Order: sequence, then structure tokens, then C-alpha cells
Amino acid sequence: MYKARKLQQKVFQIIKENWPVHPSGVCRILKIEDSVANISKIKYHFDVLRKKGLVRTKKIDRALVAWPAEIEKIRLVHDLLKEEEKEEQREV
Repeated sequence: MYKARKLQQKVFQIIKENWPVHPSGVCRILKIEDSVANISKIKYHFDVLRKKGLVRTKKIDRALVAWPAEIEKIRLVHDLLKEEEKEEQREV
């Protein structure tokens, strides 16, 4: 098992490479048993990364899902481009 700081870095790397992902999915990728204790440890790191602003999380039904915060920036750019296209269509 990884030490706390290394595990947090590894969890962040997994989220960046496999988003959206939930804690039990991270356990499977790390090849550790997806027991309640291990899932709780991974969820703790999800919370720490969220507080640092590195990831976003959302509860979907009973599952917690995480994705990198930088994806929000891409989504914002996409929304701005859509708005620009709509305005261009109105002018034509």
C-alpha cells in the first residue's frame, strides 16, 4: 500500500487518466481489494483533492464520481464557442 502523500498523487493521476471514476474503480486500478475501508481511504483523498481545487466531485445516486477540474475549463470554452456559433447564425 502507498503512503498518504504518494497515494494522493496516485489517486489524482488515476482520476486524470480515467475520468469520470469512482473510489471503487480507483481501488480496482490500484489492484487493492475494494473493501469498505479501502474505498473510504480513496474517498478521503477525493475530498482532499476537491478541497485543493484539483478535482470536481458529484454524487450520482449513491456513487461519488470525480473528474479533473481542468475539464471544467474545457467545458467552459466549449460553451463559449456554442454561444458564438448561435450569434453568427442569428446575424446571417
